[in-house]
Amino acid sequence: MSSHHIVKEDQEPALIIAQLGGIPDSMLSQLLEWNPIVITDAQNIALVTQQAIKVDVLIANEPVDLPQDHILLLPMATSFLDTALTFLIGRKCRAANLVSTDTEPDLIRQYADQIHAVLLVNGKRIFAAKSGFSKWKPKGETVFLYGDAVADIRGLRPTGEREYITVADGFYSIYFDKPYGLIGERL
Repeated sequence: MSSHHIVKEDQEPALIIAQLGGIPDSMLSQLLEWNPIVITDAQNIALVTQQAIKVDVLIANEPVDLPQDHILLLPMATSFLDTALTFLIGRKCRAANLVSTDTEPDLIRQYADQIHAVLLVNGKRIFAAKSGFSKWKPKGETVFLYGDAVADIRGLRPTGEREYITVADGFYSIYFDKPYGLIGERL
């Protein structure tokens, strides 16, 4: 099979760019490899297009000089991220990567039953997981837990605020007292 696969529209994760500094350029290139839907806002459009990234959706409430053709302009509802996720859910998009430097991760938990959103921020990958989440990791790997929904933890030892380390090679498990909790890993 060749390395050129057919990807159906909206099958690949969309890319929401809140701030470009959230991840290394090499990772950004990987995220753009399959030509996802790219969404940004008025504050970031110039920087994003300077990086030769084709923007599909611009969220803004004020008039903006569009640096590219064929950009869908959406008015901002409550917030940029809320508007972007609501738009993607309306398109039946199943996943999105969100690049940022300072976004509060709780928003992705609010939408967890409608879209799989991953926050890439400051060297971390943060995602919503169902209670009973289990994953294999080698001993000594760092796991971050966000919010107040954690009910039980197995295979992890606390090392700081919201920070845990795997105690052995093998699976760790996290149980929440809400349908979803937030887990972070280093990139």
